[in-house]
Amino acid sequence: MGCGASVDQGPQPAPHDPLPGLLKEIHDQQEKLRGHVGDYANEMHEERYVKTTLMKLSTHIKCIQDRKGDEDALNDALQYHVADQDAFDLREASVGFGTDESKMATVIVGRLRENLVLADEIYKKKYNRTVEDQIRGENKTFLGLLTGSLTDFGRFLVYRTMDPAARDAFLIHKCMAGFGCSDFILVEILSTRTNDHLRKVAEKYAESRDGEDMVERIKKETGGFGKKWYGLWVDTLVEFDRDESHEVTIDPAAVAKELYDAGEGKWMGCDEKPFIDHLCKANEETCLAIAAAYQEAYGTPLATAVEKKMGGDLEFSCLARVRSQSEFFAVRLYKACKGWGTDEECIARVIGCLHKAEICAVDEAYARLYGEEEAPFNSLRDLLSSELSGSFLDAVLRCLDTVPPKGHMLDEHHYEPLANKSGEEFAGRIAESYEDAAAKSKGQEDMHGPLSLVNVPCAENFEMQERWEMDIEPMLPVWQDTVDRSEFFPNDPDNVDDAKALLGNLQTENDKMSRSVDAQREAVRGLAEHIPKRCHELRFVERYCNQIIADNEAMLEFCASRDADYVHEAVDGWGTDEDKLIRVLCSQQRPQLRRVDAIYAERYGKSLREVCDGELGGFFEGSLKYFMKCAMTPDAEIDAELLKESMAGWGTNDNLLCELACTRSNRELRDAKTVFAEQNGKSVEEWVEGDTSGKYESFLLACLRADRCESTDVNEELAAYQAQRLYDAASSFTDVFCDSAAYIDVLARASVKQVECIKTTFEANFGESLEEYIKSKMNGDWERVLLARILDKPTYYARILEKAFKGLGTDENAVSRVLGRNTKGSIRMIAARYEELYGRSLHDAIVSETSGNFKKALLTMLFSEAPAGEKDPGLDGDAAGEGE
Repeated sequence: MGCGASVDQGPQPAPHDPLPGLLKEIHDQQEKLRGHVGDYANEMHEERYVKTTLMKLSTHIKCIQDRKGDEDALNDALQYHVADQDAFDLREASVGFGTDESKMATVIVGRLRENLVLADEIYKKKYNRTVEDQIRGENKTFLGLLTGSLTDFGRFLVYRTMDPAARDAFLIHKCMAGFGCSDFILVEILSTRTNDHLRKVAEKYAESRDGEDMVERIKKETGGFGKKWYGLWVDTLVEFDRDESHEVTIDPAAVAKELYDAGEGKWMGCDEKPFIDHLCKANEETCLAIAAAYQEAYGTPLATAVEKKMGGDLEFSCLARVRSQSEFFAVRLYKACKGWGTDEECIARVIGCLHKAEICAVDEAYARLYGEEEAPFNSLRDLLSSELSGSFLDAVLRCLDTVPPKGHMLDEHHYEPLANKSGEEFAGRIAESYEDAAAKSKGQEDMHGPLSLVNVPCAENFEMQERWEMDIEPMLPVWQDTVDRSEFFPNDPDNVDDAKALLGNLQTENDKMSRSVDAQREAVRGLAEHIPKRCHELRFVERYCNQIIADNEAMLEFCASRDADYVHEAVDGWGTDEDKLIRVLCSQQRPQLRRVDAIYAERYGKSLREVCDGELGGFFEGSLKYFMKCAMTPDAEIDAELLKESMAGWGTNDNLLCELACTRSNRELRDAKTVFAEQNGKSVEEWVEGDTSGKYESFLLACLRADRCESTDVNEELAAYQAQRLYDAASSFTDVFCDSAAYIDVLARASVKQVECIKTTFEANFGESLEEYIKSKMNGDWERVLLARILDKPTYYARILEKAFKGLGTDENAVSRVLGRNTKGSIRMIAARYEELYGRSLHDAIVSETSGNFKKALLTMLFSEAPAGEKDPGLDGDAAGEGE
């Protein structure tokens, strides 16, 4: 074949078609877009869960904080009531011939530190003397009458009542005074008190010793010949910077080996410095961890090793660190009783200086350490009983056994740290349990109802007690995707240009959706980080609030129980101590008084009403007896009695009848009517029909139906109509021809708030007050009953009181009803209104118009504070006197 000949190449392939590849890319991008849309939906679901959870957490926190505010106020009042009575008891234990040591000990050893501080403040205010001074004056030894020395009992009580920093400053000075230094007492204090407390001790020491530096004095007393290592130990302690964390940050096994090599591991002698380096400033947790590692590695307790290789003051100092504080004090008490004689001073100091919870811990530690010994050394109580006697023994045992008014041994300063620790633990669990997938799933659910956290059992969300349960709407509706993306999912294009255009649009949308998903995910993560923080806050405030609630419940019961016994003391035996009876009963809030009544009846078989009826009276005390009847009798029963009193006998006490029918709530009227019918065999309405007549009778019966509106809402348009109707009903007529139906229809049923609106509208429209209008048009009982219905309660009761004080003599029954039947909060409002109307205080009026025990009772009811346990809705609203 020649060079130029053509060659047959066969059939040629068609040019490459890009459309299938483009369609595959389009399908991949469409699938990717579906994933992005799904991811975005999931992020929106998670956002709904997170935002709703944060909102519910905030709602719960706010609810609990509000409750805590109320409980804090009640707590303050209760603590004051306990301390006020304690101050009185301490005074009563000290006056007269001899000292009632049992009553004194009951208060001093049966209270927490904060109780004693408050009692001391009250004691100084009332009696111009501190509790400590009073105890010192009452508990001197025979020789102490000349020298000032105290009995063991007195010393023990003084340790419990002194300011802790001043007390320790006194003890440190005492142990360094004279020849030599009581090093064991010094180390005991320096090793078992906090840094902050010891700094305060140094300040108190300087104040009491003309500026002498406590630290320098201690260094001087503990240094010198033969005290090198002990002096170094104390010098280190008095820097007051010991580790007070609760974490173990060293390797206990490594330190245990170092201590072994420095002590038991040496053939002779002991290298003291490692003990100082590792034990002197370590926190208790670290010291105990080292001791545990030592015993595990070498089979010997570290305390035993210290006792074997050391001696004297340094040994004692090391033992104060290698044992827990409770075990250290248990050993101190054991040694105070072991051998010849008893170290009463050590017992008084150790137990007298500890908080109640610490005393319990020492008792438990003693049982662990010495439970296997022979009696009486196997029990702290038995040991103390064998070594002590008299009032001192009684006081020490009470310190071990008596539960304070709050029902537990924990001092208030522990509440916040414990609540914070609980919050930290809870927040940690919530942070660990959070999962994106679970949150996304939760965000698609209804989410209506109480707080619910993902992967946390409902009961552990927080302590879901009934008092906190809430029905809360979710923050957001379930997220729905409303974006129309149909343009990205058409039928497959049949040409390259359309395919390329669709692919470009898909890629752009995917980039946009990817950024949106990332941004939404980042935003949700940022929000989710707040959940553990808010959970910490929730658990913190909840634990704190629950503790205060528990304290209040216990203190309310304690106060009621104690007051019931005081009532019995006041009436037991020959004669009645009216002062004590008045002070106890008239200081009570009404709900608390009901509890005192129940306890008294259970213990002594009588109600407080029966006690007052039987113990009070006489020619000059009839008014006191009537007042106590009004104060002591349950509301429904006293109202039923007063209703009968208003209509029994000759004539009717219309002032009293109007007061009862027009000022009581629907519930109060219904309850009183039930009791009345049971006691008298006839209904109140039947009695009213027999004792009254005409429109006055009709108005009373309308009120006694007990169907008055009790809403706090006001209808101004209706008020204008009602005001016009009342004006028209009497504008052209005398009292005889007044359209009484209008007044009965409007005033017998309108709520307190609506009546106030009617009065405002009436004066605005007709130029005079509704009260003056009624006075100008009406008279007699008809006028009286209408005015009783339109006056606000503080004004109404203030007028009753002024009328009772006016003229010759005082209507003591009216005064008794107002001040005995109303709550303390209501009485305060009445007193304020009284002073506003008449220019003198209710206190001054009572002082000038009453006398004797009746006056004491009224002033106590008016001004003495007791446990605040009542919900006082006030007297200026529709709920006044009508709720709990």
